[in-house]
Amino acid sequence: MARAVWSGTISFGLVSVPVRLYPATRRKDVRFHEIDRSSGRRVRHQKVIEVETPTLPSPSGRGKTVPLSPSGGGDYRPEREDRHPSMPQPVDAGDVVKGFEVAKDRYVTVARQELEELAPARSRTIDVEQFVDASAVDPIFYDVSYYAVPERGHERAYALLVDAMRDTGKMGICWFVLRRKRYLAALRPQGRLMVVATMFHADEILPAAELEPAQPRDLSKKEREMAALLINTLSGPYEPERYPDEYRQRLTALIEGRTASAPPATPAVVTGGGVNELMAALRASVEQARRASKGRTTAAPRRKRKTA
Repeated sequence: MARAVWSGTISFGLVSVPVRLYPATRRKDVRFHEIDRSSGRRVRHQKVIEVETPTLPSPSGRGKTVPLSPSGGGDYRPEREDRHPSMPQPVDAGDVVKGFEVAKDRYVTVARQELEELAPARSRTIDVEQFVDASAVDPIFYDVSYYAVPERGHERAYALLVDAMRDTGKMGICWFVLRRKRYLAALRPQGRLMVVATMFHADEILPAAELEPAQPRDLSKKEREMAALLINTLSGPYEPERYPDEYRQRLTALIEGRTASAPPATPAVVTGGGVNELMAALRASVEQARRASKGRTTAAPRRKRKTA
């Protein structure tokens, strides 16, 4: 059974109903990792400081510049293994702060502590501010949905709220805090359950007025009737199972067909690594040599003793 992601109460007026939220949807996209082609090992990404590649005047003297970097074909030739200032510099996680770009290459930084102070207070309440007609909210506002399941002993109050919203054709507009973020949400009945769907805010919906085509003025009544007839002919009950993700099915079949023949990853080879990695490799090599030497000694035939 799925684990609840939130627990608290639905509050409207003086009525409170304890509930738990469970995910109502799950993405089933096939996700890939990045793999090194030659060794078959996983490729990891590292946080580095972004630097501009310094340049030198072109030898031709025509005002052009050439990159000054080991990989750019310029004149830079490192005499030792120190990192050149033009090369990306690794950054510790503790030195990374949030930055908002206000202009080209200009950032306003915000510390984690400041973000914590601005975060909403933790809450265990879904506060219903208003009930509205369910048909009044365009589906474009819906984002992520959760099933709101009643706690044991509170099924009666829960069922009463579900039936009341269904009978009146209403749904609740509410607020709740999940993972230190405050969400606007819609509380609506679905079967014998209630669904909490997070919503986009009004300023997050992109305007469509400039995208709307001009309304043709010469559409005849006959054309409208034929279009309606075609729609009615193709109409039927919605059956979600009729519309599977065929691309994902084909991709999954391809992966499953190659699973048995997938080559094992090539063991890592120490080449100029740090002291710790080198010492570990040396110790392992010594132990391997000792085991091999001991095996040869054990396998050697014993000489017969001479008898007097």
